[in-house]
Amino acid sequence: MNKRTLKTTIQLTLIFLLTCTLFSCASKTTGNSGAFSVQITDKPLTFCNPINVNVGSQRVGRMGEPVVVLYKDDYYLFTGSGYYYSNNMRDWTYVNAPNYPRGVPSCATDGETMYACAMNSRNVFASTDPKNGVWEQVGTFDSDRYGDADIFIDDDGRFFMYYGWAQLLPIQVVELDPETFKEIGEPRTLFFSDYESHGFERRRPGDLIFPYFNHRPYFPEELPWIEGPWMVKHNDKYYLQYAAIGLEFASYSHGVYVGDSPLGPFEYSPHNPLTFKTTGFMVGAGHGSTFHDKNGQLWTICMVPSFYGSGRGGSELALFPTAVDAQGVMHSNTAFGDYPQYYPGMIENAVESNFTGWMLLSHKKHVEVSSTLEGYEPANAVDEDMMTHWAAATGDAGEYMTVDFGKECDIYAMQINFDQQLDPNAQGGGARGGRGMGGFGGGMGMGMGMRGGAGGGAPVRYQSYTVQISNNNENWLTIIDKSNNTQDLRHDYIELEKPAKARYVKLTNVFTQSGMFSVKDLRVFGNPGKAKFTKVKDIMVARDLDDPRDATITWKPVKGADGYVVRYGIEKNKLYNNYMVYDEYTITIHSLNRDEKYYFAVEAFDSGTDYYRERTEQTMGRGGEIELSSGRGGRGGGMGMGMGGSSVRKMTYEGVSDYVFDNITPGSYTLRHTFGPVLWTGQLTEAELIGSGDEPTLTATLSDLGVGTEVTGKMELKVVPGEQSGKIIVIFNYDK
Repeated sequence: MNKRTLKTTIQLTLIFLLTCTLFSCASKTTGNSGAFSVQITDKPLTFCNPINVNVGSQRVGRMGEPVVVLYKDDYYLFTGSGYYYSNNMRDWTYVNAPNYPRGVPSCATDGETMYACAMNSRNVFASTDPKNGVWEQVGTFDSDRYGDADIFIDDDGRFFMYYGWAQLLPIQVVELDPETFKEIGEPRTLFFSDYESHGFERRRPGDLIFPYFNHRPYFPEELPWIEGPWMVKHNDKYYLQYAAIGLEFASYSHGVYVGDSPLGPFEYSPHNPLTFKTTGFMVGAGHGSTFHDKNGQLWTICMVPSFYGSGRGGSELALFPTAVDAQGVMHSNTAFGDYPQYYPGMIENAVESNFTGWMLLSHKKHVEVSSTLEGYEPANAVDEDMMTHWAAATGDAGEYMTVDFGKECDIYAMQINFDQQLDPNAQGGGARGGRGMGGFGGGMGMGMGMRGGAGGGAPVRYQSYTVQISNNNENWLTIIDKSNNTQDLRHDYIELEKPAKARYVKLTNVFTQSGMFSVKDLRVFGNPGKAKFTKVKDIMVARDLDDPRDATITWKPVKGADGYVVRYGIEKNKLYNNYMVYDEYTITIHSLNRDEKYYFAVEAFDSGTDYYRERTEQTMGRGGEIELSSGRGGRGGGMGMGMGGSSVRKMTYEGVSDYVFDNITPGSYTLRHTFGPVLWTGQLTEAELIGSGDEPTLTATLSDLGVGTEVTGKMELKVVPGEQSGKIIVIFNYDK
């Protein structure tokens, strides 16, 4: 063996040993078993935030403060109303566990046993058979003041309790005896809020979605709530996640501190926030947990605000890919975070490439509806605002809405987001107006929360509907039929078996439990082959000199763009945070850390469709009217023909050429520009008005038509006879 061969052999051996060591460490701290393994092979392959967790025909329970734990090859999702398990993070089974502690949950495992508790409770429970709901009390804590409790079990078997839930108080930690669960030593103060330095921790009234208290106004600046501590260990680093600032804000989010020991000290990550989303249909992303999937990749599940019916706001769930980079920076990706994403176990580098590329086709498109309840307009159903909705005038079968994309599109999936609009005429009811809405039952439930069955039980049927597609708005093909829906779906996401091609999508009500047929947003996704993403070159950033937490970013608009992703970060190659901006080319942000320098980049995105821009000249009129008066030259004030001196006015519209005055009987008539000059006057006889056929009995040219100095057409008049009465038709005849 020569020296080169020996050297190569040694290098390969070292690489092999290093690789084995790394995988051993990863297995211990991240759950990574080695090579990436695809976990889901059948459809649906994707989900769309906010997500549903369905339990047969039962109402879905309270979806707050979610905790996900991987235990013996199954994911367990713990919420305030109980828990579920799944082999793939997609198909969930609810567990009936009478002894499981209810309330804000905490759960951890040492690999053999699960341990659980609820905030501010002294009792701790354990299970080796959580799938069958078997739990027993195994100890009591020293304190009942563990607000937002988080039990963490380190690799060496040591137990720790992280807790904190306040504006004035800190996040704390104390070590626990693993047998008695009593405190070992004194609790340690880890950190307080610092909103003057950390922009994302600010409670700004401008970010308020719904108020949780009304005894005083929200101040321009005030202490944030910091809450929901959660510890995750990755590559021998301890990442202490926390939530700020409150569920009622669109800027509800996560931050993270990092340490080398579970007891600290911890340092604030200047790359914060970890999860942050203030724009789009789904906003807010706080008080959850970060966990490793079966491939060792990180995900962060969040509690996000919701609003339905009347009462207080509630909470739902959202899931985002997360990662730790080579320098130990934990970060998530919320860009396109409420568009279709792949389930965990589908994409190897999910934090960078989990977005499917299916674009939002329905946003700001033209909508036609069967009817509208006053104050709840059709455009609300395509505005990407979870606080607005369209409501039909009834909840009857057959109420519908149709979205026109303007051109044929490739449809891959859709998310139908329903609301609950009560009948304003029903006894005890009342239509809600503006943005002052509330959550179902005043709580934070996941389900639709509408009328129950006998004795208050779960309904046997929930919101039922069909979805049809068309290319001409006349001939329809049904692609989704949920006429007898038995699942409690608030955000019904459907990934089509095969992409469909269509210009129009029609959503039709079959059954509504109570009140009116109501839709927050009908969100249709597709056009991956037609989508365009363009890097914007001309960007201007103006950071507020008096308050460096604020910055205004403006860029040169890209023609045809639906919107932009504004990315920012404290290193050029670590732009880990973002805002999505629709149909604008400027944004002012308030989430920067005061003492950090920032870099920015902007990317335009285009779905291949154009926004519907209302031309009021077409929908409301051009403001110019023509008026036909009967009788001798009178302007009249009435609207019925056949009465002396009566008149009828018609507003002129862009794109409309013929204006028909019906029921014309023999007599004298005057046509004028309303409040303006006379265009024509004459005496119409029975011979001119009574007869058959479409040929006019009288024609006249009334005026030139044009723009500026250019004549573009003629205004003409014709009289057409009928069997009992005739018509006067005024024609706007344009040459070009």
